[in-house]
Amino acid sequence: MIVHTVKVGKKVSIDNKNRDHKKIYVGCAEADARYKEMLVYGRHRWELYTKPTIEFLTFDRNEDLEVAECKTLIEERMSKADGVMIIVTPNTIKDPLASLELDYAITNNIPVVGIDIDKNSKEKKPDQLEGKMTTYGWEWFAEFINGL
Repeated sequence: MIVHTVKVGKKVSIDNKNRDHKKIYVGCAEADARYKEMLVYGRHRWELYTKPTIEFLTFDRNEDLEVAECKTLIEERMSKADGVMIIVTPNTIKDPLASLELDYAITNNIPVVGIDIDKNSKEKKPDQLEGKMTTYGWEWFAEFINGL
């Protein structure tokens, strides 16, 4: 756990106007959407750890869309990203859209990191993420984002 000392009346955050801006696409299996939401909606915490400002890009699934339609929308959003974070659980390898997100990032040379949610799992992780995994936590996310 990282502890920050805050003094009343002192500015503790870095001035955003002097920071780089990064767009990060966050993908996951449909069953793992809650982890994606925790990450994206915890955005205010990034300022403590990262040098750039962050904009998260995501794809919210819709039952009315076919996989081909989803693919087009996902690729459109991912093409604007500086980096990709994929939530990884045993569900990831089974989910066609999570696989599509990962394949698009790898094929288009977008920096990618897998976020390991289920560390104790014996399930197979996507081969494309071999050596590109990190733990769920703001300080580890910052290592990836600051490296972009």
